[in-house]
Amino acid sequence: MLSLLIFVPIIGGFIGWFSVIATLKARTALSEKLVSIEVSTLPVMARLKTHLIYHCASLIALLTMLVVLALVAMLWVDNLSVIKTGQSWLMIQDTAWIAFLNIRFHLLLDGFSLVFITLTVILTILTIVYSRKEKHTNIGLYYFCILWMAAGVIGLFMAMDMFLFFLFWEMVAIPLYFLIALWGRRDSSAQLRFNGATKFLIFTQVSSLLMLISIISLVLINWRLTNKWTFDYYLLTKTPISSFTEFFLMLGFFVAFMVRIPLIPFHGWFVTAHIESSTTGSMIISGLLTNTAIYGMLRFVIPMFPNASLAFMPVAVSLGMCTLFYAALLAFSQNDIKRLLAYTHIALLGFITVAIYIGNVLTYQGIIIQTIAMSLSIVGLFIIGGLLAERYLTRNIKKFVGLRGHVRYLPAFTIFFALAVLGVPGTANFSGNLMLLFGSYADFSLVSVLLTIGLILIAVAVLVRMQPIFYGLTTAEPIKIAVIYRELSRRDLFLLITLLILLVAIGVYPQPILDTSYSVIYKIQQFYNTAQPALIEGGV
Repeated sequence: MLSLLIFVPIIGGFIGWFSVIATLKARTALSEKLVSIEVSTLPVMARLKTHLIYHCASLIALLTMLVVLALVAMLWVDNLSVIKTGQSWLMIQDTAWIAFLNIRFHLLLDGFSLVFITLTVILTILTIVYSRKEKHTNIGLYYFCILWMAAGVIGLFMAMDMFLFFLFWEMVAIPLYFLIALWGRRDSSAQLRFNGATKFLIFTQVSSLLMLISIISLVLINWRLTNKWTFDYYLLTKTPISSFTEFFLMLGFFVAFMVRIPLIPFHGWFVTAHIESSTTGSMIISGLLTNTAIYGMLRFVIPMFPNASLAFMPVAVSLGMCTLFYAALLAFSQNDIKRLLAYTHIALLGFITVAIYIGNVLTYQGIIIQTIAMSLSIVGLFIIGGLLAERYLTRNIKKFVGLRGHVRYLPAFTIFFALAVLGVPGTANFSGNLMLLFGSYADFSLVSVLLTIGLILIAVAVLVRMQPIFYGLTTAEPIKIAVIYRELSRRDLFLLITLLILLVAIGVYPQPILDTSYSVIYKIQQFYNTAQPALIEGGV
């Protein structure tokens, strides 16, 4: 069952890719026959190209992810039935893989992983639906990369063998590189897209190398102390390492996750990647990629290195706080809507990073809800940014005028998602922020106050930059701006309404998610409670 969650997307991607190749061959053969018979039948080939080639792969990709969603729904039914009995729910698959290195295909699905996987599947489906409006070349390979990345993210959320985890961690970066380099924004040169993709790859690969060194070092230390060679997460967590060794091993993991979150000063790739990506690429970066780092912080850094994490808390909190205020202030000066959304997202990720190191159950539950809400609302804003760019033929916010009254529903959706990012009551963002701030205020009141000020800064920046969309001139002619007053399509309405419903539903009733993730969250908090930072600081 767990393997299906990973391999179904990969198999679906291959089927879609090869179906396009087969369709192209059939079209070429049929075209030769039609040309030899009658030239007037050539328009039939154009229709064949449009309806089969461009939509065949997307339909297969969509059906594939719907199958995965059905599997996830079955897991949720089983999970909720077990939770009602008061027990913890989990599923395990542990199979020998590379025997001579004792590397196993060890997957574990608990409530914590299930929440992240469900979010991944839903956002991948919405991404595929949106991508159907973007006419890309080599469409079979394009959807294969999307499904490949989804499979990698899902596998990462279940991997309990550290070698397997690192494999999935790297597996996620490769398809995203191609999505930026080959299918980035169409108004940019190929060289700029390549530079943006390369910048992303360099940042992530160098930081990943540090994590690999930490993994191998931990395995070697465990082998020397216990005479057992293993990559098993649970066994490595119990390795009796010295205090300073723990600190340096923790840094390898932290740097890898910090770059992908991203925290300053390693945020440059994030903005560039968004700028050079299509709207679909931005949805994947914001909805899938950053969540892997948040998951890694909670699943690996704190449980494996609790003493070092607690000792490192002042530095991590400072980095997160600086990221929050730095990105929020930069958002005030952004005229490009993608840059504005990228910096807004960076600020929110800094906000979550601070909360990760607070270390209590209420805060951690707030992080789960806020991560879901942030992903849904930011993805919604990137969709709106793409729709605005289609109508104004630019991403310059200063030229987004006169929309109110000309395109139905789009202004309302824009203000909803902007307010959702800011945590308006009734949305999942509000529920997450409320739990997060209340949890942090109990032990870190000053930090909680600073986080609140940071959220206010983000709110002001977004509202100030979004204001021209609704007010100003109601016609484009006096300022010579080309505007296409095109109504929202059924596809656009479906995407935005789906995101809106999810945000409101989770905001009104987040209890199933909280119940599902509670057992794992409680264990993470216990690691933090029993940590002894004095071991790292040299006091013991």
